[in-house]
Amino acid sequence: EYAYMGQLISEGIIPYNGAYSMKLPGTAFMYYVIMSIFGRSVAGIHMGLLAINMAVLPALFSLSKRLVNQRAAIVAASSYAVISLSLPVIGFMAHATHFVVLFAIWGVYFLYVAMEDTGKRRWLIAASGLCLGMAFVMKQHGMFFYFFAVVYLYFMRQCFKDFVFDCVILSVMAAMPFAVTLLIIYRGGVFGNFWFWCFTYSSKYVSSLPLMEGLSRFSTMAPRMVKHFTAFWIFGIIGFIALANAQIQGRGSRRPFIVLFFLFSFLSILPGLYFREHYFVLIIPALSLAAGYCSEHLTSALKEKSKNTLLPMLPIAALFVSVIVTLSLQGEIYFRLPPDEISRKIYGMNPFIESLKIAQYIKSRAKDGDRIAILGSEPQILFYSGLHSATGYIYMYGLMEDQPYNLQMQKAMVAEIEKIKPAFIVFVQIPASWLPAQNAPLLIFDWAKRYIEENYVVTGVIDMQYYDNIVYKFDAEALDYNPRSKFYVCIFKRKDGG
Repeated sequence: EYAYMGQLISEGIIPYNGAYSMKLPGTAFMYYVIMSIFGRSVAGIHMGLLAINMAVLPALFSLSKRLVNQRAAIVAASSYAVISLSLPVIGFMAHATHFVVLFAIWGVYFLYVAMEDTGKRRWLIAASGLCLGMAFVMKQHGMFFYFFAVVYLYFMRQCFKDFVFDCVILSVMAAMPFAVTLLIIYRGGVFGNFWFWCFTYSSKYVSSLPLMEGLSRFSTMAPRMVKHFTAFWIFGIIGFIALANAQIQGRGSRRPFIVLFFLFSFLSILPGLYFREHYFVLIIPALSLAAGYCSEHLTSALKEKSKNTLLPMLPIAALFVSVIVTLSLQGEIYFRLPPDEISRKIYGMNPFIESLKIAQYIKSRAKDGDRIAILGSEPQILFYSGLHSATGYIYMYGLMEDQPYNLQMQKAMVAEIEKIKPAFIVFVQIPASWLPAQNAPLLIFDWAKRYIEENYVVTGVIDMQYYDNIVYKFDAEALDYNPRSKFYVCIFKRKDGG
């Protein structure tokens, strides 16, 4: 999704024009920047993710050092560096949450320094607001870090007048990235699309899951998170509890900072109650801070009670051993398997591996200006092929959800495809690419069957019989081939004169 949108931006096509998304467009623009620097390729995107991850570390290290000490800062920064890119949070994929954290942690750092450096207080609050505003335009979850800043300023107020003035500076600067975004969107003529996707539809999306189902998801996901890097989670939670119940000796004003940062980081993973793995990236900086404090607190306590010089290092050693052991247990993913096998192991029969061959085949047959319509949620085909979608609907999930706009969205997608008359249609017969709700309208399927039969001929079939048994049939071989599996992808080419 983001790579394709970044590709469109490089061609002068802004988000919500050629591709729709309910996320704010900041991450798509960051992908454009990453691909401009590291190359428009899978490797370039992963290099960009490593750069983004590394850019978080100086802010997290410096913040931890100011809050506790250098040893705790080393624990916090190194923990984040590893765990934010780990398998449990699907961290080696460049999700929007990585970009939210990048700007949020710098905003949080500038805010804290502003409370210590009264001489540069206003400038630092302004810098904090700008960073927190950038975190929001990466993805709506970033708003919680702005709320954290406002609440923390209230806790640290010397008088109400100063609090109001600080909040005005913070809010004006935080609004600037969103204001620039609105200007770009408005001048691009797609404000209606933008508002519908990012606010009208997304508000229904985040409110569609019942509370009890959300709690059930959390009760399932949380133990899965804690199961990996167990010592880190234990140290982080203990550190938070300790901070919530006691002052840091000689540093009382720092207690509300860490506690509030932890609480608002947790709130940032709540919207929609979906609790997807990559949402937990948002809470890792706060957990890293708390884990660093906990390890240092335990180290100091052991120093006081024991004359053994090695014993005080036990808490930090336990934390790092836990990380190393977890990495070694997942060594197959991290160090040995090739990317294709990693994809299959994590995502099962989703056609991510097959998408590359599909895109290469279409690209080899396409002429300049040809478009693709993908009936399925596989925008990676667009990125791999370099061709444009015939519709802005690059995911099918919104069309299939139990929400009031599903039929409207299906009709809009049909109209866009019929208007463009794409050279190719890719139909993905894989449940995970649709996830239809029980009472979702089926207009899109009825229309597709009729429209494809009238205007297209099959030119490719990818029969996903099993993980290691994928059958590819192209051109004449595809004409009379009937898939043996329930999971398959069909490529259709428009009939001459169609």
